[in-house]
Amino acid sequence: MGEHFVNPPLFKIDDGYHSSTKVTPIIFIITPGSDPLKDLKIFTEKIGKQLQMLSLGQGQDKQAISMYKKFSDDGTLLLYQNTHL
Repeated sequence: MGEHFVNPPLFKIDDGYHSSTKVTPIIFIITPGSDPLKDLKIFTEKIGKQLQMLSLGQGQDKQAISMYKKFSDDGTLLLYQNTHL
């Protein structure tokens, strides 16, 4: 099938950020051994934004909604962790 199908292109957070909005988020589907958190932290510092994180689990739904409402208007980036498909 060719190299194009075997080695996918690297994701550039800059490109994903500029094509997202508060209603079209960036979703990372994590594979074993990958962790975009370091790159995401570096990116948020580069653009001068704050990053807030919430690890989801049982009973975190109200906190997740509250954080979304609070941060969607002020430009703070919100990372929900441990979301399962």
